[in-house]
Amino acid sequence: MDKAITSGLFIIASVIASIALINAVIPAVSKSSGALVTANAEAANRIRTDIEVIHVASKTSPDQVIVWVKNIGLNTIKPIESGDVFLTTPNEVKRLSHGSGSGAEYWDYTIENGTAWTTTVTVKMTLHLANGTLVSGGYNIIVNVYNSVNASKDFSV
Repeated sequence: MDKAITSGLFIIASVIASIALINAVIPAVSKSSGALVTANAEAANRIRTDIEVIHVASKTSPDQVIVWVKNIGLNTIKPIESGDVFLTTPNEVKRLSHGSGSGAEYWDYTIENGTAWTTTVTVKMTLHLANGTLVSGGYNIIVNVYNSVNASKDFSV
């Protein structure tokens, strides 16, 4: 009889332990699945976003760099202003912010063949630099959009 009572208590304890384990594991699994769904959505967004720097031209008076960037992805890129532009010069690396209110060196843009930066639309970015910035040498431009998709191109002056 003692073995039956002991076995019954072990079975009850096992059921209670199993229920406690399930109650602890299910919320953790649902939280991680939510994080995976969010990460998957972000990755899909980045995959559908793509740009390419088509051409770069420079003018030394006033110091300006003109960059044509094409949207070759499926997503509309907005807001354009939230992107970053990095210019590697022979002497330094510059991060330029959008708009003249952000300082002496900045970039602005015009949409060349559309009203929004949708697929196949090209944006003309003008980098306004401090006088004397553009000297002979090799340069690199990196355009980075809102979700960290970027494109770069080397050019020389």
